Amino acid sequence: MSNSELELPRQQIVFVDYIPAELRVNKEWMIVYYAKNPLTNKLERFRKRPPHLANKRERQRHANRIVESINQKLAEGWSPFTESTHPNSFKTYAECKEKFIELTEKEIRDGIKREDTMRTYRSFLNMIDTYCKDKRIKLTFVLEFNKTFVFNYLDWIYYERGNSPRTYNNHMLFIRTYCNYMIERGFLKENPTLLMVKKRVNKKKRQIITPKIKKVLAAKLPAFNYNFYVLCMVMYYCMIRRTEITKLKVEHINIFKCYIFIPGEISKNKKDQFVSIPEELIHILAGHISSAANDDYVFSDNDYQPGKMRRAPKKVTDTWSVMQKALNIPSEFQLYSLKDTGLDDLFELGIPSIAIRDQARHWDLKTTEMYIRRNAGGDQHIIKSGIKFG
Repeated sequence: MSNSELELPRQQIVFVDYIPAELRVNKEWMIVYYAKNPLTNKLERFRKRPPHLANKRERQRHANRIVESINQKLAEGWSPFTESTHPNSFKTYAECKEKFIELTEKEIRDGIKREDTMRTYRSFLNMIDTYCKDKRIKLTFVLEFNKTFVFNYLDWIYYERGNSPRTYNNHMLFIRTYCNYMIERGFLKENPTLLMVKKRVNKKKRQIITPKIKKVLAAKLPAFNYNFYVLCMVMYYCMIRRTEITKLKVEHINIFKCYIFIPGEISKNKKDQFVSIPEELIHILAGHISSAANDDYVFSDNDYQPGKMRRAPKKVTDTWSVMQKALNIPSEFQLYSLKDTGLDDLFELGIPSIAIRDQARHWDLKTTEMYIRRNAGGDQHIIKSGIKFG
């Protein structure tokens, strides 16, 4: 035990946060007091030399005032640890998390981040809380959110819970974002994830919907839920994302000019954009909104009918999952498979790449081409091309 620490029995130190300051006069004048280190639960000694004054009585009086001031602050709950080089290090983890949520909600209100982001963040934060509960870890101070904690947490996610490499990577990336926030706010000095590498991820489970499954959906989905069927067709033909589609209003649809306007406040990239409505979708969509008001949501919380209450994006995915079970649709055909399939089908029809890029609202063609299904064998366009040498 170091000279600066005073170790007391556990049952005593729980109730002792400090030992009052006193002036000790030997060869040197020294004000000495003890305060409990929040991380080690040990009392550590602090010393302060009173300023040298020619008049010994005045120096005594001044030192006593310093002692009185220190003891008053200690009695009121002050700790010298909060005045370290990085004072926020001893802020509580709960306070840090609350501030993170508060700032994120502000960014959502200002249109900087989307509501789905907050839902995802809360999910990650709740999982950290679950880990602490499962391992009986008391995460009191921000300083305890260190490399050891993060490594053990991610091992728990991957090895003990048996989650996929993709899930592991998602948790690691969230923690990296979370720790960057802590560093910016002075809660941490370094990011514990900096040297961590992503795990190799296998091919996505999500697949392009096969012609056979498309026939099943076309025949059975309208009877399962016709309004949800319309939503799925908008996602397939117009490639509108889940969150965007729940914010879409009737006023954004121009049936006569065959386009849907996606305003910046609801689009993923925060830009005003247009998507075309193919002729095959026009009559379906027109019928769906025929008696709706302009300010109605196209797919509301009233069972996907046009209405005033917005449907939560997650409920769209939940409905798809219920439909999959009801119609025996394999799990690899997920909600976003509709968007991927629409894009792939346009390529198969020979539609120019730039038109497909604009319909999918991708940044560039490289992104669009990522969704193209590669041939499993020979390409008929090449086989029948008639290409010759000489």
